Amino acid sequence: MNTVQEIKMKPFNFGTLNEPIQHLGIWAQTDSGDIQIGVWESGPGVLNLDFQWSETVYILEGRAEIENMITQERFELKPGMMLLFEAGSRWRWHIPWRLKKVFTIIDR
Repeated sequence: MNTVQEIKMKPFNFGTLNEPIQHLGIWAQTDSGDIQIGVWESGPGVLNLDFQWSETVYILEGRAEIENMITQERFELKPGMMLLFEAGSRWRWHIPWRLKKVFTIIDR
């Protein structure tokens, strides 16, 4: 596999109602798909995400207020921040304008 390649962004959604417009580009993944590295971006809106996998994110652009729906912890995500979402966690994302992140998903 080449380590330098263009990421092709494609429309994406999680399958819930009233989702913001999103795009996803996969840079690399294992043959089984249990590890993926890519870029995700979203327009303004609210997303309720149940993480069935562990995901590390690095914020490139935009901002989001996120709330852990189990513990009620709140954070503001902004460029330069990195965060780990553990499998089994549930988060509500409030995206006021736009958000773009690099992610690594491990689904094992």
